[in-house]
Amino acid sequence: MSTFMQRAGLLPALLVALAASLMLMALPLHAEPAPTLMLNRDVGQAPLEASLQWLLDPGGELSAERIEAQPGLPFAGVEPEQRHLLGTGALWLRFDAAIQNPQVHWRLTVPLPGVDEVSLHFRDAAGQWVTQQAGDGVATNRWAQPARYPVFSLSPEPGQPVRYYLQIRHGRVPFSALPLVLSDARLISQSLAEHLVLGIYFGLAALVIVLALAHAISDRDAGFATYALYMAIFAASQASFTGLAGLYWWPQWPALNRATVFLLPAAAASAMWFARTITLPRRFAPALDRLLLALMLMLPLAGLYDAAIPTQTGFVILNNLIALSMLVLLGVIGMALAAGDYYTRWIAAGFLPVLLAALFPLLRNLGTIPSSYLSDYALLLGSAIEAPILFYGLNRRVAQRRSLSARASRLGNDDPLTGLRSGKVFLDKLRKSLAAAQRSRQPFALLLVNLANLARLEKTHGRETADRAVVLAAACLRAVAHASDTVARVGDTEFALLIDGPIGLQAANAVATRILSSGLRPTDQLPDAEPLRFHIALGHLAAADRATTGAAAPDADACLARLLTALADMNDGSGKAIRQVKLV
Repeated sequence: MSTFMQRAGLLPALLVALAASLMLMALPLHAEPAPTLMLNRDVGQAPLEASLQWLLDPGGELSAERIEAQPGLPFAGVEPEQRHLLGTGALWLRFDAAIQNPQVHWRLTVPLPGVDEVSLHFRDAAGQWVTQQAGDGVATNRWAQPARYPVFSLSPEPGQPVRYYLQIRHGRVPFSALPLVLSDARLISQSLAEHLVLGIYFGLAALVIVLALAHAISDRDAGFATYALYMAIFAASQASFTGLAGLYWWPQWPALNRATVFLLPAAAASAMWFARTITLPRRFAPALDRLLLALMLMLPLAGLYDAAIPTQTGFVILNNLIALSMLVLLGVIGMALAAGDYYTRWIAAGFLPVLLAALFPLLRNLGTIPSSYLSDYALLLGSAIEAPILFYGLNRRVAQRRSLSARASRLGNDDPLTGLRSGKVFLDKLRKSLAAAQRSRQPFALLLVNLANLARLEKTHGRETADRAVVLAAACLRAVAHASDTVARVGDTEFALLIDGPIGLQAANAVATRILSSGLRPTDQLPDAEPLRFHIALGHLAAADRATTGAAAPDADACLARLLTALADMNDGSGKAIRQVKLV
């Protein structure tokens, strides 16, 4: 019986031991004391991570003094890429550092532009609290050291370790950036390099915007206009998100830092407007076009609402709207490519780097990936690649449209096969030239050239060969014409050369002979090296001829009719290839 009682008494003891173990496991584990960061020489960047410990303050009510007074608070060692969604709370980081070389000045940075509020607390040599503040919620001119992101000065007192407390408030984006300890020399060189890169980007953006506006005005092109708007809004959003706007544009108005959250959805809306202007999705997908219009309206409105009433739910909705707009934009570009739109390939090539880069900040905002260089600057890099590609594609598009417009306007003035002036334009030019020659009393020549063997070439070798012969004939006339002369096609087989300058009969006859011989020269452009056989009617108006016309200039239609009659008469079998004709 006693043995049974002894065994029965073991059960409560085991239960008590198990409960105590569970209670101990439930208590927060205190981290081992972190090593003190020794700052004894200028190494550029000190290894801070091993000395950091963190504590989450869900209510955001703790202060550095209260934390110091409660040494048992459950601080834990930091882990790489650890993310904290703070909401209305705060994240506290602490570390000990000892400066052993007073000649080197050290700074603590939080390399995250756009962090809401950051404050550094430590006691000076007299035991008084020193507090420095920075972040989007604090006017930049009140920062301990104005910069693009929070920068604080460490205690200058050498010798004894100093405990630092860093409070971080970052409401809606999971926070994962670790602070860095940099020497003054390293911080200055790093800041100069960053400003150089950012300056190059914003200089490129400004140049692209100015050139796009110039093209939009000069070419009256809506594509360049919407592109300039898109680039301007996007560059403004990047100026805000990189901290440059708060540092240089509104250092006294921190409220504008949060208000400019509106710029990113506005940039997404302007990108869709630009893509819609170029691809015209209503041609091939009216439903997708209506969705595009709806998103273009919703994004700025959602951005304005989020800027006015910032909430976590609104932030998530806004990021999902931006992600949806990216998918719709990809769909529009893909359908335009499938529809065979040539210039959409340039839009696709330009937007692709930005769409890929936008994934990094979106995934960071949704807590999927930690803060990193790519999540902070990928959009900037993507835009730098995008800008020249889109500009080149737009320039090609406008150049082709200008060329088509010029070609269409020339259809009534030029012969479409040869590019020579049309008969109507030539007749008008002849009237003006005859009147000018009459006033100046200078010799004047007009050559009418007939491609006599064109019908035989077409009958023997086909229409394509005949067209090639017409083009070659036009080239023969161009070869002898001067810049001031006019060459035209005035019929199916007839061409005209108007020599405006003072020219004698002998010189005009030499020009006709050159045309004749150039046609007879064998060419591999025609089958069997067929020659071009020309008949040329040469009309010449000498100074002596003007005495018979009086003050009135010769009639242009009558002159052209005489030459055409002379060409017809040259088919009499005489074999004479050049015939001179009096114009009056």
